[in-house]
Amino acid sequence: MKKMWWKRLGLAVLMVLFVFSLPSQAETVNWSKYVTADGGFSFHYPEGWLVTETETGFVVHDADNYEQLWLVLLNYEESWTAEDHARFFLSLIQEETPEMDAYGWELDYADEIVLFDLIFDTGRGRADGLGLVIKDIEYEQVLWFHYLAGQGVYTSSRAETILEGFVNSIAGGADSQPPVDSYQARLDRIERNLDGFLFVIEFALGSPLPLATETLLASEFRGLLMEYTEEELAPYDEYPHFAEFIRSLSDPAELLEVQEGVAASIWEWIDESDPNDPIVRRISDALRNTDRVLIQGTIPLTEGAATSYAEFVAFAEYIDRHGTANASPSMIDDDVVLEIKGQLIDAWRGFSTKEQEQVAALPAVWTVLRRAVNYGDSAEREMALKTISQAIPSQSSTQSSGTESEEYDPADWVRHYSTMQIQQQTFNHYMWSVGYHNTIYGF
Repeated sequence: MKKMWWKRLGLAVLMVLFVFSLPSQAETVNWSKYVTADGGFSFHYPEGWLVTETETGFVVHDADNYEQLWLVLLNYEESWTAEDHARFFLSLIQEETPEMDAYGWELDYADEIVLFDLIFDTGRGRADGLGLVIKDIEYEQVLWFHYLAGQGVYTSSRAETILEGFVNSIAGGADSQPPVDSYQARLDRIERNLDGFLFVIEFALGSPLPLATETLLASEFRGLLMEYTEEELAPYDEYPHFAEFIRSLSDPAELLEVQEGVAASIWEWIDESDPNDPIVRRISDALRNTDRVLIQGTIPLTEGAATSYAEFVAFAEYIDRHGTANASPSMIDDDVVLEIKGQLIDAWRGFSTKEQEQVAALPAVWTVLRRAVNYGDSAEREMALKTISQAIPSQSSTQSSGTESEEYDPADWVRHYSTMQIQQQTFNHYMWSVGYHNTIYGF
């Protein structure tokens, strides 16, 4: 009777997910579920492959194509590292199959996990593979995993996808779940982290980044995060949680205290970071340029206010012409923004104090609303789009910016904007926006 070794298998094996460098391109794999006869152990494996139970584990292979997965329970030696166990088992394999070899050993988790490449070369044919050995101290067990495929079939992304999916699907009982699309899961995680990071940066410093800068920064940051190791990416997982915490606050005094504390930390991070780092440089440049004064006065016109005004108006006009379906601030034309910004500068000295105050408060309003449009739930997005659409005077459909902008009057827009009480609506629905400074409400 075969020894039911899997009853001793601990769930600590699941942490291996964090060892892998995820493939740069997604591999599509359909999975089937295997449950042992007694229902004590289960895992998922590539659909159509054959599962064979051995005395110490499983061999899973594709009968039509030379691909295979191994899961072997090794003898546990307390004083050995994961690599020691792996090399010893490899030596046993080589006694019968000397053509098998390993290289590229990578240790992790205090020598408890080792990842390595495999090669099987007979001189007439070759197979490549990816191996993994986990030393599970808690359960005093060592597990060997490997994926091997013929040279014409093997790719690193397929190897990682299949081996990672197989390993992380292992479960006690019949509870194994199909492996998630690790590449898509990483993309989703990065998008959440990116949103949280930008929200916290803009909230804490009270200076929204220009839309064009934020878009470019997001693109560059997204690319860098995709190349990060698990250890490098993990700290960014905190930003979505902190953003959610900020959104839950409603006391202006508490929000101001949080803002001041985080702002000090972010400026410290900028000052201590490499000034040549592209992310740090873009954030630093944008923040320092935001308060650059374009026109002096009791209420000066700053670069941040003028840019926010132009982007807000351009997006409001876009919605007026095209509707809210699938509308995104990214659809704003840069040339339209520059033209509206120039019209504001020309008209600024003719504005009343109240009108200038309205424009000076726009950075907070615009940033809050555009983030609700881009990252909010359906209710937040609907409210934000409705608020923005109200900012356009009814005659705007025949007086849009761009080639037909000769009749556009910034003062008319600001007066209409003021009567709609859009700033107050924004602060009423998104209380956390009081974290932005220089608003007409004195926060």
